[in-house]
Amino acid sequence: MKKHFVLYLLLVSVCILMLFSSCTTMTSEKRITPYSASVSFPAEGPYTVLGRVSYVSSQGTAGYRELLQQAKIKYPSADDVVNILVDSEDTFNVITDSFTGAKQTSLVGSVYSMSGIAISYTTPLQD
Repeated sequence: MKKHFVLYLLLVSVCILMLFSSCTTMTSEKRITPYSASVSFPAEGPYTVLGRVSYVSSQGTAGYRELLQQAKIKYPSADDVVNILVDSEDTFNVITDSFTGAKQTSLVGSVYSMSGIAISYTTPLQD
Protein backbone atom coordinates (compact mmCIF):
# COMPACT_ATOMS: atom_id res chain seq x y z
CA MET A 1 0.00 0.00 0.00
CA LYS A 2 2.84 2.36 0.89
CA LYS A 3 4.46 1.60 -2.48
CA HIS A 4 1.28 2.61 -4.37
CA PHE A 5 0.95 5.80 -2.31
CA VAL A 6 4.52 6.89 -3.17
CA LEU A 7 3.90 6.13 -6.85
CA TYR A 8 0.62 8.07 -6.77
CA LEU A 9 2.33 11.02 -5.01
CA LEU A 10 5.10 11.02 -7.63
CA LEU A 11 2.55 10.98 -10.46
CA VAL A 12 0.58 13.88 -8.93
CA SER A 13 3.81 15.85 -8.42
CA VAL A 14 4.80 15.42 -12.07
CA CYS A 15 1.33 16.50 -13.22
CA ILE A 16 1.43 19.62 -11.03
CA LEU A 17 4.93 20.45 -12.28
CA MET A 18 3.77 20.17 -15.91
CA LEU A 19 0.72 22.30 -15.18
CA PHE A 20 2.73 25.21 -13.83
CA SER A 21 5.68 24.94 -16.20
CA SER A 22 5.88 27.06 -19.29
CA CYS A 23 8.04 27.65 -22.30
CA THR A 24 9.36 31.11 -23.18
CA THR A 25 10.37 32.15 -26.69
CA MET A 26 11.94 35.43 -27.83
CA THR A 27 11.01 36.60 -31.33
CA SER A 28 12.24 39.44 -33.49
CA GLU A 29 10.22 41.08 -36.25
CA LYS A 30 11.93 43.42 -38.68
CA ARG A 31 10.26 45.92 -40.99
CA ILE A 32 12.61 47.25 -43.62
CA THR A 33 12.93 50.30 -45.83
CA PRO A 34 11.09 52.71 -45.16
CA TYR A 35 7.94 51.97 -43.32
CA SER A 36 7.41 55.50 -42.02
CA ALA A 37 8.41 58.80 -43.54
CA SER A 38 8.03 62.52 -43.02
CA VAL A 39 9.45 63.71 -46.32
CA SER A 40 8.76 67.40 -46.50
CA PHE A 41 11.37 70.08 -46.90
CA PRO A 42 10.67 73.52 -45.47
CA ALA A 43 9.52 76.10 -47.99
CA GLU A 44 12.20 77.88 -49.96
CA GLY A 45 13.97 79.95 -47.44
CA PRO A 46 17.18 80.95 -45.80
CA TYR A 47 18.76 77.56 -45.08
CA THR A 48 21.73 75.50 -46.22
CA VAL A 49 21.60 71.73 -46.68
CA LEU A 50 24.46 70.16 -44.71
CA GLY A 51 23.99 66.46 -45.49
CA ARG A 52 22.32 63.19 -44.48
CA VAL A 53 22.48 61.92 -40.90
CA SER A 54 21.56 58.48 -39.58
CA TYR A 55 20.71 57.18 -36.13
CA VAL A 56 20.14 53.66 -34.80
CA SER A 57 18.36 53.75 -31.48
CA SER A 58 18.80 51.61 -28.45
CA GLN A 59 15.55 50.48 -26.88
CA GLY A 60 13.38 53.42 -25.91
CA THR A 61 15.53 56.21 -27.36
CA ALA A 62 14.13 56.74 -30.84
CA GLY A 63 12.96 60.22 -31.73
CA TYR A 64 13.59 63.53 -33.41
CA ARG A 65 15.69 64.83 -30.50
CA GLU A 66 18.20 61.98 -30.79
CA LEU A 67 18.43 62.40 -34.57
CA LEU A 68 19.07 66.14 -34.11
CA GLN A 69 21.83 65.35 -31.58
CA GLN A 70 23.48 63.08 -34.16
CA ALA A 71 23.21 65.89 -36.72
CA LYS A 72 24.89 68.35 -34.32
CA ILE A 73 27.73 65.87 -33.73
CA LYS A 74 28.30 65.38 -37.47
CA TYR A 75 27.54 68.99 -38.47
CA PRO A 76 28.07 71.39 -35.51
CA SER A 77 26.13 74.19 -37.24
CA ALA A 78 22.99 72.02 -37.74
CA ASP A 79 19.75 73.70 -36.63
CA ASP A 80 17.16 71.20 -37.84
CA VAL A 81 16.64 67.77 -39.41
CA VAL A 82 14.10 67.47 -42.22
CA ASN A 83 12.97 64.74 -44.62
CA ILE A 84 13.05 62.16 -41.80
CA LEU A 85 12.73 58.47 -42.70
CA VAL A 86 12.33 55.51 -40.35
CA ASP A 87 14.36 53.04 -42.39
CA SER A 88 13.67 49.95 -40.27
CA GLU A 89 12.14 48.78 -37.01
CA ASP A 90 13.24 45.71 -35.06
CA THR A 91 10.58 44.64 -32.54
CA PHE A 92 11.37 42.15 -29.77
CA ASN A 93 8.58 40.08 -28.21
CA VAL A 94 8.54 37.45 -25.47
CA ILE A 95 6.02 34.65 -26.06
CA THR A 96 5.12 32.49 -23.07
CA ASP A 97 3.35 29.16 -23.66
CA SER A 98 2.08 26.93 -20.89
CA PHE A 99 1.08 23.29 -21.03
CA THR A 100 -2.54 24.33 -20.52
CA GLY A 101 -2.50 26.01 -23.93
CA ALA A 102 -2.45 29.58 -22.65
CA LYS A 103 -0.26 31.85 -24.75
CA GLN A 104 0.86 35.36 -23.84
CA THR A 105 2.88 37.79 -25.96
CA SER A 106 4.64 40.74 -24.35
CA LEU A 107 6.46 43.54 -26.18
CA VAL A 108 10.01 43.90 -24.84
CA GLY A 109 11.05 46.84 -27.01
CA SER A 110 11.90 48.18 -30.44
CA VAL A 111 15.06 49.41 -32.12
CA TYR A 112 14.69 51.97 -34.92
CA SER A 113 17.02 52.98 -37.75
CA MET A 114 16.30 56.59 -38.79
CA SER A 115 17.79 59.09 -41.22
CA GLY A 116 17.19 62.64 -42.33
CA ILE A 117 18.72 65.75 -43.91
CA ALA A 118 20.54 68.17 -41.61
CA ILE A 119 20.05 71.86 -42.43
CA SER A 120 21.39 75.11 -41.06
CA TYR A 121 19.35 78.30 -41.15
CA THR A 122 21.28 81.25 -42.59
CA THR A 123 19.17 83.84 -40.74
CA PRO A 124 17.95 83.51 -37.14
CA LEU A 125 14.53 81.93 -36.68
CA GLN A 126 11.64 84.16 -35.63
CA ASP A 127 9.51 82.82 -32.74
